[in-house]
Amino acid sequence: MSDKKDYYGLLGVGRTASKEEIKAAYRALAKKFHPDLNKDNPKLAEEKFKEISEAYEVLIDDDKRARYDQYGHAGVASDFSKEGFTWRDFSHVSDLEDIFGHDIFSDFFGRGSIFSDFFGTRRWGFAQPEEPVKQVRVEIALEQAYKGVSTEVAIPHMEKCADCGGSGTAKGTIPRTCTSCKGRGEVQQEQLQGFGRIIKIGACPACRGRGNIIEHPCQNCHGSGEIQKLDKINVKIPPGVDNGTTLRVTADKAAGRLKEDVYVIVSVQPHPIFHRQGSDIYMETTISLIEAALGSKIEVPTLDGNALMKIPPGTQTETLFRLRGSGMPYLKGRGFGDQYVRVIVYTPKNLTKRQKELLEEFQAIEIKK
Repeated sequence: MSDKKDYYGLLGVGRTASKEEIKAAYRALAKKFHPDLNKDNPKLAEEKFKEISEAYEVLIDDDKRARYDQYGHAGVASDFSKEGFTWRDFSHVSDLEDIFGHDIFSDFFGRGSIFSDFFGTRRWGFAQPEEPVKQVRVEIALEQAYKGVSTEVAIPHMEKCADCGGSGTAKGTIPRTCTSCKGRGEVQQEQLQGFGRIIKIGACPACRGRGNIIEHPCQNCHGSGEIQKLDKINVKIPPGVDNGTTLRVTADKAAGRLKEDVYVIVSVQPHPIFHRQGSDIYMETTISLIEAALGSKIEVPTLDGNALMKIPPGTQTETLFRLRGSGMPYLKGRGFGDQYVRVIVYTPKNLTKRQKELLEEFQAIEIKK
């Protein structure tokens, strides 16, 4: 996957681009590389069209984009086939319809080109929602993000309802066959467009694809046929994680407690003292007027305890000092970031008469200089 092009570069957007910007970029490029507008080299246009569609598939999806940002192409490889992205992996066909209209399907059917691996026959199903990637969020303290932590996470999953055996019906009752789809669970529509006939197939809206109507739902599962259970597993969170870090827990590493892979999204709690920016830590502390003028050594807190910091004579308020290696550990690599300490010089309010006299003497000396 290392030879694949950067998705942001393919669409010509920055890494902080909004969804609206990504959609606008894809719309413009889709029109540019439509094979019908590139008669001189339609094959190259088709390849480019497929490339930008793969990039769009990832960047327009919050979860896929987060995994791509974190792990690159390896983070989304499991969303595609072993051969890589195919049109069967493209879940935003409706966006293409918005750009080119519904005739886009008939435009391509007769030519057997760009969508040939997706539309092998002239049957097109309504876009079905993707099976959502199972995710769970875990919140940890900044100190735990610094040292790493092993924490128990509850993973929800659905199981067949024991009361109804998964049928969704109350005991002693049977479901009624759906008259809209005659028990098939799907309905179809035919349209004559462009080069031929298109048959659109989708889940029956009356029975939601079940093929039957439940008139007396099971009280335990409320007619769904499933109930939610929780699998508790221990997840090792490595040092250096940040807000939004996504960890993949594979089923084979969960001691048989998971039937499928799970993505654990880490949230780091705000800290009362430290403010984090990447691998660096920032904080503020106050020093006295005497310490600032004469210099001193002060003790400042760090995520690993305390550290002595030298204050040179004549330090001004808002001066920023750096403690090398006292920041967060690098998540991907060795070493640590730095800790930055901003000192605020405290000005006393209630001075004694003698203190005022001394300051006035000091001020007179400064003026003479």
